[in-house]
Amino acid sequence: MKRMAIAAATMCMFVSGPVVAENWVRVGGDDDAEHFVDDATLSRHGEVVRATKRAVYRNPQPIGGTAGMPLILESVGVVEDDCDRIQHRAISITLLGEGRKVIWASGEMKRIWESIDPGSPGLATLEFVCARTAQR
Repeated sequence: MKRMAIAAATMCMFVSGPVVAENWVRVGGDDDAEHFVDDATLSRHGEVVRATKRAVYRNPQPIGGTAGMPLILESVGVVEDDCDRIQHRAISITLLGEGRKVIWASGEMKRIWESIDPGSPGLATLEFVCARTAQR
C-alpha cells in the first residue's frame, strides 16, 4: 500500500505550489485515492493533452513509507496524456500535507512516456481529458 501511495503520487501531475484553480472533476479512484482533473487547465496540442491532476489519499502515507516522515494527504501536479498512443507522463508533482502545506515539490521534470494500466486511474484520466478536448 505504501508503494501504491508513492507510485500514485509520482504519477499525478504537479505544480510547484498549491493549486489555485478549483474546477475539479472526479475521474476515478482506487483503494488508495480519489483522482481529479482540473477541467479549467486542459490544453491540447495535437494528440497530447496537458492537465492538472489531483489525488486525495484515503489513508495518508509518510513520504517514502518511512515512519516519522510527514504524511502525504494529497498530491497535485501536471500530467500529459497522449490520446493516440495511450501513454502518459508526469511533468511536475507537489506533495501536500496537513493544511495543504507543501512538503515536497519536484519542479518541472523531464519524464519519459509510460504505458497506462487497464482499469487504472491513469486510464480514466486519459479517457476524460481526451474526450473533453476532442472537439476543441
